[in-house]
Amino acid sequence: MKQIVVLLSIAISSALLPVSAEIIPGTNISVNFESGHILGSGRHLNMQRVPVIDIDTGNVTLYDASFKFTFTPEQGLIFEQITSAAISPPVSVANIVPGIYKSQGGYCYILEGPTALSTNRSIYTIRGYRDDNSCRNSQNPFTAQIASGSANGHPDIGDREIVPNLKDSYVYGFVANVATWSGSSYVISSNWQKNGLIGVRQAGEQLIIGLFSEGVDNNDVPNDFKDPRETAILTKVNE
Repeated sequence: MKQIVVLLSIAISSALLPVSAEIIPGTNISVNFESGHILGSGRHLNMQRVPVIDIDTGNVTLYDASFKFTFTPEQGLIFEQITSAAISPPVSVANIVPGIYKSQGGYCYILEGPTALSTNRSIYTIRGYRDDNSCRNSQNPFTAQIASGSANGHPDIGDREIVPNLKDSYVYGFVANVATWSGSSYVISSNWQKNGLIGVRQAGEQLIIGLFSEGVDNNDVPNDFKDPRETAILTKVNE
């Protein structure tokens, strides 16, 4: 692990350049940044699922890493520390792309993140978004939170009975604040109740959000299902 951390530190500058995979001098290891998913968040540079290949055996290991920077007027951006470097969790979901997404009815939502939660999980938030130029002018109180990685051991929904039956084709989370309206023009409506189970996956420019809860039991706990009860398909807005 320490060797990989050092190699990632040496090669970090190549992550931002359009170059092919290359072998680290003096080793039998090839680091393929161009095949990973690189995102900035605040003053952190997050690299997810970066392939590290043993060129002798062909074995591939995926790594996540987060690099922290500081800044001074004299020197500009300065590398400060590695906040995490660990084997990536096994997920089959395509990389989730933050940004603004619009429903067919013209209502917008913004997917924000990732924020590192632990060495192998990150948090994303989804909330209603108002933009008078490209989105319909409405206040949407809907907010939700999802965490990367599998449903098993999930920090927010890991204790729900349905978890062992959930598919790996989504990353999961919960509704934090419910939408207050209903109607066919709202793909996310008042049916998406607080603490309802949701799953998110990416399909090209579309963000697919499934609601896996319907109604509540006698204790006002959402009834969960292994398949979505409602689905919202949102299309990315080119900013």
